[in-house]
Amino acid sequence: MTRSELQHRMQVAAAIAESAAALAWQMRANGLAETTFKGAQDFLTEADGATETFIRAKLAQHFPDDAIIGEEQGGVAVGDGPVWILDPIDGTSNFSRGSDRWCVSIGMALGGRAVLGAIARYAPAEVFVGAKGCGATMNGQPIRPATTTDMRRAIIEVGWSMRRPLAAFHDLSQRTMAAGAGLRVGGSGTLGLVESAVGRLDGYIEQHINSWDACAAVAIAREAGCWINGFDQGDWIAEGNPIGIGAPGLGMTLETLMKA
Repeated sequence: MTRSELQHRMQVAAAIAESAAALAWQMRANGLAETTFKGAQDFLTEADGATETFIRAKLAQHFPDDAIIGEEQGGVAVGDGPVWILDPIDGTSNFSRGSDRWCVSIGMALGGRAVLGAIARYAPAEVFVGAKGCGATMNGQPIRPATTTDMRRAIIEVGWSMRRPLAAFHDLSQRTMAAGAGLRVGGSGTLGLVESAVGRLDGYIEQHINSWDACAAVAIAREAGCWINGFDQGDWIAEGNPIGIGAPGLGMTLETLMKA
């Protein structure tokens, strides 16, 4: 796929993500954020399903031959062709409680790698985009990760995954703080990852994350020049993987923390 084709797809995805975030916000304002549960601490609202349906319809309109995988409605990747991987609302627990720490995430994989991402927030109004060879921006301005090299000056978010033992999360958090970092847990893995790409955080690490939470952010962070662990390898689209994104100067330290 050429650079111009990727750039076109990035622009389309950004517009869809921005519209989807506005739709989700309006549905919440209309009282359609009442929470049900897919499992313990696994939140779901009516807005999640409606937003994913909206995104799927728009992607199918523009790219009818592409595969689509979404958190709520599933899907499968076929071959090495383009596959859109989306999370209609990442941070649903925050969304359902009236917090603004949530976002819409639309990523695209090609040849088994994350190559494009568009992530939109409604408030504050922010759209993060990136695609292979096209750079990475927030609201049209180029982004770069932090220049931090000392963990004693770093703010690191440690994601919590229900797919790993709670003791393992506690251990990773303790080792991160023992290395000197300040700890954050924000309730939206996608935002934690992309905020590492823009330098608001110095890194985000988690022992397991699903592809729909990370595909878009990985593509954006890679174009921004971040350190990234080997997230998009193996069967990451179907099964997820450990994730690490951060300031280049902290990459070796973060990788060691994740492997300890």
